[in-house]
Amino acid sequence: MTSTTKLTTLEHLFDADMMYRGQDAITSPEGKVGDYIGSGDGTVFGQLNGKIFWDLYEDIDDGVCLTNFAGKIETEDGATIRFDARGHGKVPDPEKPNDWVMVYGVKFDTENESYHWLNATLGVWEGEFSMETYQHHYRIYAHTNQ
Repeated sequence: MTSTTKLTTLEHLFDADMMYRGQDAITSPEGKVGDYIGSGDGTVFGQLNGKIFWDLYEDIDDGVCLTNFAGKIETEDGATIRFDARGHGKVPDPEKPNDWVMVYGVKFDTENESYHWLNATLGVWEGEFSMETYQHHYRIYAHTNQ
Protein backbone atom coordinates (compact mmCIF):
# COMPACT_ATOMS: atom_id res chain seq x y z
CA MET A 1 0.00 0.00 0.00
CA THR A 2 1.40 3.40 -0.93
CA SER A 3 1.22 6.53 1.23
CA THR A 4 -1.44 7.97 -1.12
CA THR A 5 -3.78 5.02 -0.63
CA LYS A 6 -6.81 5.94 1.47
CA LEU A 7 -8.42 3.31 3.62
CA THR A 8 -12.19 3.10 3.64
CA THR A 9 -14.40 1.79 6.36
CA LEU A 10 -18.08 1.24 7.00
CA GLU A 11 -19.70 3.26 9.77
CA HIS A 12 -23.06 2.07 11.10
CA LEU A 13 -25.79 4.61 10.24
CA PHE A 14 -29.00 2.93 11.31
CA ASP A 15 -31.04 -0.26 11.43
CA ALA A 16 -34.39 -0.68 9.71
CA ASP A 17 -37.23 -3.00 10.71
CA MET A 18 -39.72 -3.08 7.87
CA MET A 19 -42.99 -4.84 7.09
CA TYR A 20 -44.80 -5.43 3.80
CA ARG A 21 -48.19 -3.69 3.91
CA GLY A 22 -49.48 -3.88 0.34
CA GLN A 23 -49.86 -0.12 0.16
CA ASP A 24 -49.91 1.94 -3.02
CA ALA A 25 -46.52 2.84 -4.49
CA ILE A 26 -44.97 6.09 -3.25
CA THR A 27 -42.22 6.18 -5.91
CA SER A 28 -42.35 6.34 -9.67
CA PRO A 29 -41.38 3.14 -11.49
CA GLU A 30 -39.35 5.26 -13.92
CA GLY A 31 -35.68 4.34 -13.68
CA LYS A 32 -36.28 1.49 -11.23
CA VAL A 33 -34.85 -1.99 -11.64
CA GLY A 34 -37.47 -4.69 -12.24
CA ASP A 35 -41.21 -4.79 -11.71
CA TYR A 36 -43.13 -3.24 -8.81
CA ILE A 37 -43.70 -5.93 -6.15
CA GLY A 38 -45.19 -4.06 -3.22
CA SER A 39 -44.78 -1.48 -0.49
CA GLY A 40 -44.53 -1.15 3.23
CA ASP A 41 -43.32 0.81 6.17
CA GLY A 42 -41.32 0.45 9.34
CA THR A 43 -38.93 2.15 11.72
CA VAL A 44 -35.30 3.22 11.57
CA PHE A 45 -33.07 3.69 14.60
CA GLY A 46 -29.45 4.67 15.11
CA GLN A 47 -27.94 7.90 13.74
CA LEU A 48 -31.31 8.32 11.99
CA ASN A 49 -34.51 7.72 13.94
CA GLY A 50 -38.00 7.75 12.53
CA LYS A 51 -40.31 6.04 10.08
CA ILE A 52 -39.45 4.47 6.72
CA PHE A 53 -41.82 4.10 3.76
CA TRP A 54 -40.69 1.96 0.84
CA ASP A 55 -41.48 0.35 -2.50
CA LEU A 56 -39.81 -2.80 -3.80
CA TYR A 57 -39.04 -3.52 -7.44
CA GLU A 58 -37.42 -6.80 -8.49
CA ASP A 59 -36.39 -9.09 -11.32
CA ILE A 60 -35.55 -12.75 -10.59
CA ASP A 61 -32.95 -14.53 -12.73
CA ASP A 62 -31.40 -17.94 -12.00
CA GLY A 63 -32.32 -17.86 -8.31
CA VAL A 64 -30.73 -14.47 -7.70
CA CYS A 65 -33.13 -11.58 -7.31
CA LEU A 66 -32.10 -8.18 -8.67
CA THR A 67 -33.90 -5.75 -6.37
CA ASN A 68 -34.47 -2.03 -5.93
CA PHE A 69 -35.82 -0.52 -2.71
CA ALA A 70 -36.86 3.12 -3.04
CA GLY A 71 -38.69 5.42 -0.69
CA LYS A 72 -38.24 7.88 2.12
CA ILE A 73 -37.36 8.19 5.76
CA GLU A 74 -39.23 10.71 7.90
CA THR A 75 -37.00 11.44 10.88
CA GLU A 76 -38.24 12.22 14.38
CA ASP A 77 -36.92 15.78 13.98
CA GLY A 78 -38.96 16.45 10.82
CA ALA A 79 -36.52 15.74 7.96
CA THR A 80 -37.41 13.78 4.83
CA ILE A 81 -34.59 11.68 3.38
CA ARG A 82 -35.19 9.88 0.10
CA PHE A 83 -33.24 6.72 -0.70
CA ASP A 84 -32.58 4.43 -3.66
CA ALA A 85 -31.07 1.04 -2.77
CA ARG A 86 -30.09 -1.36 -5.54
CA GLY A 87 -28.70 -4.82 -5.08
CA HIS A 88 -29.34 -8.52 -4.96
CA GLY A 89 -31.02 -11.13 -2.83
CA LYS A 90 -30.93 -14.89 -2.70
CA VAL A 91 -31.92 -17.88 -0.61
CA PRO A 92 -28.64 -19.17 0.85
CA ASP A 93 -30.10 -22.40 2.28
CA PRO A 94 -32.41 -24.47 0.03
CA GLU A 95 -33.77 -26.09 3.20
CA LYS A 96 -35.17 -22.66 4.20
CA PRO A 97 -36.71 -21.31 0.95
CA ASN A 98 -38.51 -18.42 2.70
CA ASP A 99 -35.35 -16.91 4.22
CA TRP A 100 -33.52 -14.45 1.97
CA VAL A 101 -30.28 -12.51 2.44
CA MET A 102 -30.13 -9.10 0.76
CA VAL A 103 -27.21 -6.77 -0.07
CA TYR A 104 -27.50 -3.28 -1.63
CA GLY A 105 -25.65 -0.12 -2.42
CA VAL A 106 -27.72 2.88 -1.31
CA LYS A 107 -27.80 6.56 -2.27
CA PHE A 108 -29.53 9.22 -0.16
CA ASP A 109 -31.05 12.56 -1.12
CA THR A 110 -32.37 15.27 1.19
CA GLU A 111 -32.88 19.02 1.20
CA ASN A 112 -32.70 19.19 5.00
CA GLU A 113 -29.51 20.98 6.11
CA SER A 114 -29.07 18.80 9.20
CA TYR A 115 -28.76 15.70 7.02
CA HIS A 116 -27.27 17.29 3.90
CA TRP A 117 -24.06 15.26 4.46
CA LEU A 118 -26.03 12.16 3.40
CA ASN A 119 -26.24 13.48 -0.18
CA ALA A 120 -22.51 12.74 -0.62
CA THR A 121 -22.65 9.43 1.26
CA LEU A 122 -22.63 6.02 -0.38
CA GLY A 123 -24.14 3.39 1.84
CA VAL A 124 -24.25 -0.35 2.20
CA TRP A 125 -27.63 -1.86 3.08
CA GLU A 126 -27.64 -5.51 4.14
CA GLY A 127 -29.91 -7.87 6.00
CA GLU A 128 -32.62 -10.48 5.86
CA PHE A 129 -36.15 -10.88 4.55
CA SER A 130 -38.67 -13.60 5.45
CA MET A 131 -41.25 -14.53 2.81
CA GLU A 132 -43.12 -16.34 5.58
CA THR A 133 -43.65 -13.30 7.85
CA TYR A 134 -43.02 -10.50 5.29
CA GLN A 135 -40.64 -8.89 7.77
CA HIS A 136 -37.37 -7.22 6.76
CA HIS A 137 -34.43 -6.49 9.07
CA TYR A 138 -31.56 -4.41 7.68
CA ARG A 139 -28.41 -2.66 8.80
CA ILE A 140 -27.28 0.39 6.86
CA TYR A 141 -23.68 1.62 6.84
CA ALA A 142 -21.96 4.68 5.41
CA HIS A 143 -18.87 4.20 3.27
CA THR A 144 -16.31 6.64 4.69
CA ASN A 145 -12.66 7.53 4.10
CA GLN A 146 -10.17 7.44 6.94
